[in-house]
Amino acid sequence: MCRWSPLNDRQLALLTRITVRTLSRLELDPPYLEAWCHLRGDERVFTLSRIHGVMPT
Repeated sequence: MCRWSPLNDRQLALLTRITVRTLSRLELDPPYLEAWCHLRGDERVFTLSRIHGVMPT
């Protein structure tokens, strides 16, 4: 039997956190998107299924 303990506020925030990011130098390689993330100032890899929306800048 698997037992789960209740989530604390920090764990819940990590699970529900949504960030808005500006990306450039995009390279699409499904199921991933590789891009320069201006928020982090670094190259990042994003999973397409976790992207909730896209809008042009």
